[in-house]
Amino acid sequence: MIEANLDSIAQKSAFRHINPGTKLLLALGSLILCLISPSPVVPLFSGVALSLLLLGPGKLSPLFYGKLLLGPAAFVGMSIVVLLFMLGGGTAVWQTQVWWLNLSITTGAIRESIIILCRVFGCSISLFFITLTTPMTDLFNGMKKARIPIELVDMMMIMYRFIFIIYDQAVEIWQAQVMRLGYSRPKEAIHSFAMLSGMLFISSWTAGEDLIHAMDCRCYSGVFPSLDQTEPVKIPSFLLVVVYLSGLCGILALTLTTTVFP
Repeated sequence: MIEANLDSIAQKSAFRHINPGTKLLLALGSLILCLISPSPVVPLFSGVALSLLLLGPGKLSPLFYGKLLLGPAAFVGMSIVVLLFMLGGGTAVWQTQVWWLNLSITTGAIRESIIILCRVFGCSISLFFITLTTPMTDLFNGMKKARIPIELVDMMMIMYRFIFIIYDQAVEIWQAQVMRLGYSRPKEAIHSFAMLSGMLFISSWTAGEDLIHAMDCRCYSGVFPSLDQTEPVKIPSFLLVVVYLSGLCGILALTLTTTVFP
């Protein structure tokens, strides 16, 4: 069983009852500004500000938030190491030769790597803000109001539901295999993983057929009935988002006229 997932955290968030459109405006606006920023100032400011918002008024656990950031941090860390040697420009600050390869790190590579690192940081925090404050049901209702085809939204709802069902089954099967020493040796591990994959495929296929039969028994007409209740737009929160995004735009304008890196 999944003790806690991102959707359950979003359900308990202090920002749960704020209009989803307001939260989307804040997160997507910050994300776009982080992407177009030519300097690391805007992404850093946006990432820190949204993080403080989640940890402070959002009452998110710092330990959980730190664990959540480990995934993007590990990925971007490995990517930055590669980019340091692939990008060029400027003067070389470090160079060596490994067999026939000449490896060097230049000031231009360091500059671009820092900007990319900060952009990933700011964009990741923006996406995490949406994930940790807005349940998927609110996002699905927002998609319907945005005139996205209802068939596509219903399919997304089914897929999202089956992710957790299949995950629970995979964890239960894996734990049973581990208790029976199914992964004690490489050959047994390959055999156990193959059995796990086959059982998951069969169980997901069976669950899909059961869902179709249940929908037919309930006179499914092509549209999932849902309770489309959305929190109204509150003027104070909307104005705060506008002021924040305006401040980011001002910082972006200042960075365009000043030189962050020499």
